[in-house]
Amino acid sequence: MPYYITKTGLDAFDTARAWGLGTTINVITGDEVRITDSYWAYIVEPASAVSANPNLAGNTGWETLFEDGNWQRVFLTVKGDWSSKRDKARNTLQQQIATILCDLQNPTNIVPFGTGESLPGGLDPTGFKGLRHTTRAQYQEGQLKVRKDHWALACLGMARCGTYRDAKEAGQSNWLALLPVPQNIHFSYFRDVQELFRVPGLKYHGVQNAAAHYAVQLAERLRRRAAAQGDLQDRYSAVLYFRLFGARQQIKPAQGNQLRLEPLMKAIAQDPDKTQPMLQWLDYCFRLGSTTGAEDLTLAATELVMRWDLDTYDRLVRTMIRYQKHIKRENLPDTKTLEKVISYVSIS
Repeated sequence: MPYYITKTGLDAFDTARAWGLGTTINVITGDEVRITDSYWAYIVEPASAVSANPNLAGNTGWETLFEDGNWQRVFLTVKGDWSSKRDKARNTLQQQIATILCDLQNPTNIVPFGTGESLPGGLDPTGFKGLRHTTRAQYQEGQLKVRKDHWALACLGMARCGTYRDAKEAGQSNWLALLPVPQNIHFSYFRDVQELFRVPGLKYHGVQNAAAHYAVQLAERLRRRAAAQGDLQDRYSAVLYFRLFGARQQIKPAQGNQLRLEPLMKAIAQDPDKTQPMLQWLDYCFRLGSTTGAEDLTLAATELVMRWDLDTYDRLVRTMIRYQKHIKRENLPDTKTLEKVISYVSIS
Protein backbone atom coordinates (compact mmCIF):
# COMPACT_ATOMS: atom_id res chain seq x y z
CA MET A 1 0.00 0.00 0.00
CA PRO A 2 1.62 3.32 -1.06
CA TYR A 3 1.59 6.47 1.05
CA TYR A 4 1.42 9.99 -0.37
CA ILE A 5 3.22 13.13 0.77
CA THR A 6 1.31 15.75 -1.19
CA LYS A 7 3.39 18.83 -1.90
CA THR A 8 2.67 22.23 -0.39
CA GLY A 9 5.21 24.35 -2.27
CA LEU A 10 7.58 24.46 0.73
CA ASP A 11 10.35 22.40 -0.83
CA ALA A 12 12.42 21.47 2.22
CA PHE A 13 9.32 20.84 4.32
CA ASP A 14 7.86 18.49 1.68
CA THR A 15 11.13 16.65 1.05
CA ALA A 16 11.84 16.28 4.76
CA ARG A 17 8.35 14.82 5.34
CA ALA A 18 9.02 12.21 2.64
CA TRP A 19 12.31 11.25 4.31
CA GLY A 20 10.65 11.22 7.73
CA LEU A 21 7.84 8.95 6.57
CA GLY A 22 10.21 6.64 4.71
CA THR A 23 12.46 6.33 7.75
CA THR A 24 9.53 5.64 10.08
CA ILE A 25 8.10 2.93 7.80
CA ASN A 26 11.54 1.35 7.49
CA VAL A 27 11.77 1.09 11.28
CA ILE A 28 8.26 -0.40 11.50
CA THR A 29 8.70 -3.03 8.78
CA GLY A 30 12.46 -3.62 8.96
CA ASP A 31 12.32 -3.89 5.17
CA GLU A 32 13.01 -1.89 2.03
CA VAL A 33 11.25 1.40 1.34
CA ARG A 34 11.02 3.17 -2.04
CA ILE A 35 10.48 6.92 -2.49
CA THR A 36 9.39 8.27 -5.88
CA ASP A 37 8.85 11.91 -6.86
CA SER A 38 5.62 12.18 -8.87
CA TYR A 39 5.77 15.98 -9.15
CA TRP A 40 2.55 16.59 -7.17
CA ALA A 41 3.56 14.23 -4.35
CA TYR A 42 6.24 11.93 -3.03
CA ILE A 43 5.05 8.33 -3.12
CA VAL A 44 6.46 6.19 -0.32
CA GLU A 45 6.09 2.44 -0.89
CA PRO A 46 7.12 -0.22 1.65
CA ALA A 47 8.23 -3.62 0.36
CA SER A 48 6.42 -5.32 3.26
CA ALA A 49 2.94 -4.76 4.61
CA VAL A 50 2.61 -2.29 7.48
CA SER A 51 0.67 -3.41 10.55
CA ALA A 52 -2.70 -1.76 11.09
CA ASN A 53 -1.62 -0.87 14.64
CA PRO A 54 2.14 -0.30 14.54
CA ASN A 55 3.91 0.20 17.86
CA LEU A 56 7.01 2.42 17.87
CA ALA A 57 7.50 2.71 21.62
CA GLY A 58 10.35 0.55 22.80
CA ASN A 59 11.64 -0.13 19.28
CA THR A 60 15.45 0.10 19.44
CA GLY A 61 15.73 1.41 15.90
CA TRP A 62 13.12 4.03 16.62
CA GLU A 63 14.92 5.31 19.70
CA THR A 64 18.14 5.56 17.68
CA LEU A 65 16.51 8.07 15.35
CA PHE A 66 16.37 10.63 18.15
CA GLU A 67 19.97 10.38 19.31
CA ASP A 68 21.38 12.40 16.40
CA GLY A 69 22.99 15.81 17.06
CA ASN A 70 21.16 17.20 14.05
CA TRP A 71 18.04 17.60 16.17
CA GLN A 72 19.60 20.60 17.89
CA ARG A 73 20.39 22.16 14.49
CA VAL A 74 16.85 21.68 13.23
CA PHE A 75 15.74 23.95 16.09
CA LEU A 76 18.59 26.49 15.92
CA THR A 77 16.12 29.31 15.24
CA VAL A 78 14.07 28.46 18.34
CA LYS A 79 15.33 29.80 21.65
CA GLY A 80 14.96 27.54 24.64
CA ASP A 81 15.31 23.81 25.19
CA TRP A 82 15.57 22.15 21.76
CA SER A 83 15.31 18.69 23.33
CA SER A 84 11.72 19.37 24.39
CA LYS A 85 10.86 20.01 20.74
CA ARG A 86 12.57 16.78 19.74
CA ASP A 87 10.64 14.88 22.41
CA LYS A 88 7.38 16.45 21.22
CA ALA A 89 8.08 15.23 17.67
CA ARG A 90 8.87 11.72 18.92
CA ASN A 91 5.80 11.52 21.16
CA THR A 92 3.51 12.85 18.43
CA LEU A 93 4.65 10.20 15.96
CA GLN A 94 4.49 7.41 18.56
CA GLN A 95 0.98 8.30 19.62
CA GLN A 96 -0.48 9.13 16.20
CA ILE A 97 1.39 6.82 13.81
CA ALA A 98 -1.66 4.66 12.98
CA THR A 99 -3.76 7.74 12.18
CA ILE A 100 -0.92 9.33 10.22
CA LEU A 101 -0.45 6.26 8.01
CA CYS A 102 -4.19 5.95 7.44
CA ASP A 103 -4.44 9.60 6.36
CA LEU A 104 -1.43 9.38 4.03
CA GLN A 105 -2.91 6.44 2.14
CA ASN A 106 -5.33 8.95 0.62
CA PRO A 107 -3.73 10.63 -2.45
CA THR A 108 -5.84 13.76 -1.85
CA ASN A 109 -4.58 14.39 1.69
CA ILE A 110 -3.58 18.00 2.33
CA VAL A 111 -1.55 19.84 4.94
CA PRO A 112 -3.63 22.45 6.77
CA PHE A 113 -1.79 25.62 7.75
CA GLY A 114 -2.59 28.09 10.52
CA THR A 115 -2.70 25.82 13.56
CA GLY A 116 -0.30 23.42 15.20
CA GLU A 117 3.48 23.85 15.48
CA SER A 118 5.59 26.68 14.05
CA LEU A 119 8.04 25.66 11.36
CA PRO A 120 11.62 26.23 12.57
CA GLY A 121 14.05 27.98 10.23
CA GLY A 122 16.44 25.04 10.43
CA LEU A 123 13.82 22.96 8.64
CA ASP A 124 12.67 25.19 5.80
CA PRO A 125 13.74 28.81 5.16
CA THR A 126 10.70 29.53 2.97
CA GLY A 127 8.36 28.48 5.78
CA PHE A 128 10.06 30.55 8.49
CA LYS A 129 8.16 33.65 9.53
CA GLY A 130 7.92 35.84 12.58
CA LEU A 131 9.92 36.09 15.80
CA ARG A 132 10.26 32.95 17.91
CA HIS A 133 10.69 34.60 21.30
CA THR A 134 9.66 37.73 23.23
CA THR A 135 11.55 40.96 22.47
CA ARG A 136 11.47 44.48 23.89
CA ALA A 137 10.39 45.90 20.54
CA GLN A 138 6.70 46.38 19.85
CA TYR A 139 6.70 44.06 16.88
CA GLN A 140 4.43 41.19 16.00
CA GLU A 141 4.21 38.91 13.01
CA GLY A 142 2.28 35.69 12.70
CA GLN A 143 4.27 32.47 12.53
CA LEU A 144 3.62 29.83 9.90
CA LYS A 145 2.09 26.87 11.69
CA VAL A 146 1.33 23.38 10.42
CA ARG A 147 -0.48 20.41 11.89
CA LYS A 148 1.61 18.70 14.54
CA ASP A 149 1.87 15.28 12.82
CA HIS A 150 3.24 16.75 9.56
CA TRP A 151 5.57 19.00 11.56
CA ALA A 152 6.91 15.96 13.42
CA LEU A 153 7.49 13.98 10.20
CA ALA A 154 9.37 16.92 8.66
CA CYS A 155 11.55 17.45 11.75
CA LEU A 156 12.44 13.74 11.79
CA GLY A 157 13.30 13.73 8.09
CA MET A 158 15.53 16.80 8.32
CA ALA A 159 17.27 15.53 11.45
CA ARG A 160 18.07 12.17 9.87
CA CYS A 161 18.69 13.06 6.20
CA GLY A 162 19.74 16.72 6.32
CA THR A 163 23.35 17.83 6.60
CA TYR A 164 24.44 20.86 8.63
CA ARG A 165 27.90 22.41 8.45
CA ASP A 166 29.25 25.12 10.73
CA ALA A 167 30.83 28.07 8.94
CA LYS A 168 32.24 31.31 10.30
CA GLU A 169 32.29 34.46 8.21
CA ALA A 170 33.74 37.71 9.56
CA GLY A 171 33.65 36.29 13.07
CA GLN A 172 29.96 35.43 12.81
CA SER A 173 28.78 31.86 13.21
CA ASN A 174 26.70 30.49 10.36
CA TRP A 175 25.24 27.11 9.50
CA LEU A 176 24.83 25.61 6.06
CA ALA A 177 21.87 23.26 5.61
CA LEU A 178 21.76 20.71 2.77
CA LEU A 179 19.03 18.21 1.88
CA PRO A 180 19.02 15.88 -1.18
CA VAL A 181 15.76 15.50 -3.10
CA PRO A 182 14.86 11.89 -4.03
CA GLN A 183 13.68 11.22 -7.57
CA ASN A 184 13.46 7.44 -7.49
CA ILE A 185 15.34 5.75 -4.66
CA HIS A 186 15.09 2.79 -2.30
CA PHE A 187 16.82 1.87 0.95
CA SER A 188 16.76 -1.13 3.25
CA TYR A 189 18.13 0.50 6.39
CA PHE A 190 17.77 4.14 7.42
CA ARG A 191 21.43 4.40 8.45
CA ASP A 192 22.47 3.71 4.83
CA VAL A 193 20.77 6.94 3.76
CA GLN A 194 22.34 8.94 6.56
CA GLU A 195 25.84 7.64 5.77
CA LEU A 196 25.35 8.37 2.07
CA PHE A 197 24.43 12.02 2.69
CA ARG A 198 26.97 12.98 5.32
CA VAL A 199 30.08 13.37 3.21
CA PRO A 200 33.40 14.24 4.89
CA GLY A 201 35.87 16.92 3.89
CA LEU A 202 33.45 19.42 2.39
CA LYS A 203 35.36 22.58 1.37
CA TYR A 204 33.63 25.86 0.61
CA HIS A 205 33.67 29.66 0.70
CA GLY A 206 29.95 30.22 0.50
CA VAL A 207 26.55 28.57 0.31
CA GLN A 208 26.49 27.93 -3.46
CA ASN A 209 30.06 26.68 -3.36
CA ALA A 210 29.17 24.28 -0.53
CA ALA A 211 26.14 22.95 -2.41
CA ALA A 212 28.18 22.41 -5.59
CA HIS A 213 31.01 20.56 -3.81
CA TYR A 214 28.47 18.51 -1.86
CA ALA A 215 26.74 17.58 -5.15
CA VAL A 216 30.03 16.33 -6.62
CA GLN A 217 30.85 14.28 -3.52
CA LEU A 218 27.33 12.81 -3.39
CA ALA A 219 27.58 11.96 -7.10
CA GLU A 220 30.86 10.13 -6.51
CA ARG A 221 29.25 7.98 -3.81
CA LEU A 222 26.34 7.19 -6.13
CA ARG A 223 28.81 6.44 -8.93
CA ARG A 224 30.59 3.86 -6.77
CA ARG A 225 27.28 2.16 -6.04
CA ALA A 226 26.35 2.20 -9.72
CA ALA A 227 29.71 0.70 -10.69
CA ALA A 228 29.29 -2.08 -8.10
CA GLN A 229 25.65 -2.78 -8.99
CA GLY A 230 26.03 -2.52 -12.76
CA ASP A 231 23.72 0.48 -13.19
CA LEU A 232 22.43 3.58 -11.43
CA GLN A 233 19.57 2.29 -9.29
CA ASP A 234 18.96 5.41 -7.19
CA ARG A 235 18.46 8.88 -8.67
CA TYR A 236 18.31 12.26 -6.92
CA SER A 237 16.93 15.30 -8.70
CA ALA A 238 18.41 18.15 -6.65
CA VAL A 239 20.13 19.35 -3.48
CA LEU A 240 18.23 21.93 -1.44
CA TYR A 241 20.48 24.36 0.40
CA PHE A 242 20.20 27.42 2.62
CA ARG A 243 22.11 29.31 5.30
CA LEU A 244 21.31 30.02 8.95
CA PHE A 245 22.90 33.20 10.26
CA GLY A 246 23.05 35.00 13.58
CA ALA A 247 20.98 38.19 13.84
CA ARG A 248 20.50 40.48 16.83
CA GLN A 249 17.22 38.98 17.89
CA GLN A 250 17.82 35.35 16.90
CA ILE A 251 19.31 32.97 14.37
CA LYS A 252 17.47 33.29 11.07
CA PRO A 253 17.50 31.42 7.76
CA ALA A 254 18.48 33.04 4.48
CA GLN A 255 16.39 32.33 1.40
CA GLY A 256 17.07 28.84 0.07
CA ASN A 257 17.68 27.50 -3.40
CA GLN A 258 18.32 24.20 -5.15
CA LEU A 259 21.03 22.72 -7.33
CA ARG A 260 19.77 20.37 -10.04
CA LEU A 261 21.51 16.99 -10.18
CA GLU A 262 20.23 15.68 -13.54
CA PRO A 263 23.51 16.36 -15.43
CA LEU A 264 25.55 14.37 -12.91
CA MET A 265 22.94 11.60 -12.79
CA LYS A 266 22.97 11.34 -16.61
CA ALA A 267 26.76 11.12 -16.67
CA ILE A 268 26.82 8.34 -14.07
CA ALA A 269 24.01 6.41 -15.77
CA GLN A 270 25.83 6.59 -19.11
CA ASP A 271 29.10 5.14 -17.80
CA PRO A 272 29.86 4.90 -14.05
CA ASP A 273 33.51 3.92 -14.52
CA LYS A 274 34.41 6.64 -17.03
CA THR A 275 32.67 9.27 -14.92
CA GLN A 276 35.14 8.76 -12.06
CA PRO A 277 38.03 10.89 -13.48
CA MET A 278 35.64 13.79 -14.11
CA LEU A 279 34.31 13.74 -10.55
CA GLN A 280 37.83 13.42 -9.13
CA TRP A 281 38.95 16.42 -11.17
CA LEU A 282 36.00 18.54 -10.02
CA ASP A 283 36.57 17.52 -6.40
CA TYR A 284 40.23 18.55 -6.70
CA CYS A 285 39.21 21.93 -8.15
CA PHE A 286 36.99 22.55 -5.13
CA ARG A 287 39.71 21.53 -2.69
CA LEU A 288 42.41 23.62 -4.34
CA GLY A 289 39.98 26.50 -4.70
CA SER A 290 39.28 26.46 -0.96
CA THR A 291 42.85 27.59 -0.25
CA THR A 292 43.77 31.25 0.14
CA GLY A 293 44.41 32.96 -3.18
CA ALA A 294 42.65 30.35 -5.34
CA GLU A 295 39.08 31.49 -4.78
CA ASP A 296 38.50 32.09 -8.50
CA LEU A 297 39.05 28.36 -9.14
CA THR A 298 36.35 27.27 -6.72
CA LEU A 299 34.03 29.94 -8.17
CA ALA A 300 34.60 28.56 -11.69
CA ALA A 301 34.00 24.97 -10.50
CA THR A 302 30.82 26.06 -8.74
CA GLU A 303 29.51 27.77 -11.88
CA LEU A 304 30.12 24.63 -13.95
CA VAL A 305 28.24 22.37 -11.52
CA MET A 306 25.44 24.93 -11.20
CA ARG A 307 24.97 25.67 -14.91
CA TRP A 308 26.65 22.74 -16.67
CA ASP A 309 27.27 24.38 -20.06
CA LEU A 310 30.24 24.89 -22.40
CA ASP A 311 30.87 28.48 -21.30
CA THR A 312 31.35 27.52 -17.65
CA TYR A 313 33.47 24.51 -18.67
CA ASP A 314 35.73 26.78 -20.73
CA ARG A 315 36.02 29.22 -17.83
CA LEU A 316 37.04 26.44 -15.41
CA VAL A 317 39.73 25.07 -17.76
CA ARG A 318 41.15 28.55 -18.40
CA THR A 319 41.19 29.27 -14.67
CA MET A 320 42.95 26.01 -13.85
CA ILE A 321 45.64 26.67 -16.45
CA ARG A 322 46.77 29.62 -14.36
CA TYR A 323 47.48 27.25 -11.45
CA GLN A 324 49.05 24.36 -13.35
CA LYS A 325 52.59 25.24 -12.24
CA HIS A 326 51.51 24.64 -8.64
CA ILE A 327 49.61 21.40 -9.33
CA LYS A 328 51.18 17.97 -9.25
CA ARG A 329 51.05 16.17 -12.57
CA GLU A 330 48.80 13.39 -11.27
CA ASN A 331 46.17 15.98 -10.32
CA LEU A 332 45.96 17.49 -13.79
CA PRO A 333 43.16 16.11 -15.98
CA ASP A 334 44.25 14.19 -19.08
CA THR A 335 42.81 14.64 -22.56
CA LYS A 336 40.33 11.77 -22.21
CA THR A 337 38.92 13.25 -19.00
CA LEU A 338 38.40 16.67 -20.58
CA GLU A 339 36.82 15.09 -23.66
CA LYS A 340 34.41 13.20 -21.43
CA VAL A 341 33.47 16.36 -19.55
CA ILE A 342 32.79 18.11 -22.87
CA SER A 343 30.59 15.23 -24.00
CA TYR A 344 28.60 15.26 -20.74
CA VAL A 345 28.22 19.05 -20.89
CA SER A 346 27.11 18.90 -24.53
CA ILE A 347 24.30 16.37 -23.95
CA SER A 348 22.90 18.11 -20.85
